[in-house]
Amino acid sequence: MKSALKSPTTPTRPTISPPTPLRKFEISDSKLEHNNWRFPSPIRLKPLRELDDEDFLTHHKIDRSYDSSTVRFKLLVADPPLTRSNDEIPPYPLPAAVEEILEKQRWISDEYEHLWQRDSGGSTTLLAHGVLTFLLQTPRDGGSFCSLSLVNRERNHCGGLYVADETYAIDGLLEDVVYLNRHPKVPRDFAVLPFQILTRHVDETLRQVQKLSRDITATELRLLEGEIDLEENGDYKVLNKFNLEHLRLQRRSNFELELEQNLVKYMNEYHSMWAVLWEGGTSYIEDMHDKIEQQITNFIMQRDNKLNIELAHSSRKIAEESRRDNLLNIEIAKATAQVAEETRQDSAAMKTIAVLTLTFLPGTAIASFFSMNNAFNFDPGPDEKMVAPYMWIFFAVTVPITIGVYIFWVWWFRTTQGRYKQRHEEGLKDVEKELKMRMRTATAMTW
Repeated sequence: MKSALKSPTTPTRPTISPPTPLRKFEISDSKLEHNNWRFPSPIRLKPLRELDDEDFLTHHKIDRSYDSSTVRFKLLVADPPLTRSNDEIPPYPLPAAVEEILEKQRWISDEYEHLWQRDSGGSTTLLAHGVLTFLLQTPRDGGSFCSLSLVNRERNHCGGLYVADETYAIDGLLEDVVYLNRHPKVPRDFAVLPFQILTRHVDETLRQVQKLSRDITATELRLLEGEIDLEENGDYKVLNKFNLEHLRLQRRSNFELELEQNLVKYMNEYHSMWAVLWEGGTSYIEDMHDKIEQQITNFIMQRDNKLNIELAHSSRKIAEESRRDNLLNIEIAKATAQVAEETRQDSAAMKTIAVLTLTFLPGTAIASFFSMNNAFNFDPGPDEKMVAPYMWIFFAVTVPITIGVYIFWVWWFRTTQGRYKQRHEEGLKDVEKELKMRMRTATAMTW
């Protein structure tokens, strides 16, 4: 049976040296029964010895002469690789000899190889030739990580590979957990482990959602109080960070939904394999279905709705404040333009006065020079006057001409300034219209 996780080509996977420490976990159903159908507390893992002295990976039969068990659960436990290059496939944390044995025992398969290469993680249920396999791997998003290949190969054996960090340590997942499958005739399953992984993953995501929600609420309150940080796109960067975190949490929720569906599929396949032996006693299957669905459905709906509303609200607030800031910039630009216009008018007036002065000053000076002797007689005779009798003509001509010149200058100045002001206001209105159009476009894109 082929998996949807399988890709057409298999890239070369690097090896690691030295190999990470390997441990082994093993427990039988008889031990669970003696412990009141609970996993022991504490759970102790034993180190895997040299392969020449170790049959953990190859010997799975139960000696009925002294062991009343019907099934053994076995896991080879490894730590995940600490670091890897961005363009490399993460290596298996296994020595080559151990990897070869696991492939022969079918604890790992081609499907698991392809899943291991996916940073987005995933899960699947496979049934082929009477072998029921469950694969899962959490997304590699910089947080906690685990990867599981679980194989029900025989009636008395369920084993696989488990790679996990401290968050998904097997002792923390299974310690003192109740084992529910107590049917006397049906071979035992180990669905409790992927179910506990689902539970832990949902709890972890919920904590991260609550933290994001608190951060968004704090930012929203700050924005409502008018504390807007637009320098170097400060609040836009905060909003972008929130959106990226929301996308990461969305990927986690997608993984959880897929894991839920595949766990249900696993339970259905397990039930179908041994349908004859159940004899109507399917309460365990039904209980597992309920537990799986309860873990995630309501949480996903509430979380996504709440985050979408809060993120949209913050987006609108920042966009509105940005719009107000742009409008304020327009008003400042108007005031600056007005100051510049008044300065220009003063400068134009000074130019006009200077031109008029330069125009009349030479003629005035020359006229005064040539008429000086005729206008005044500083050495008059007995019957002569000091001031010429026609001096009034100078004032009669000069005063009206001066007044006329000033009237003409005022008319000319106001006319030219009025035309300039009209063109200036029309240009400013066009700029304001363009800025408002751009703001409406940017605000619409924010939604």
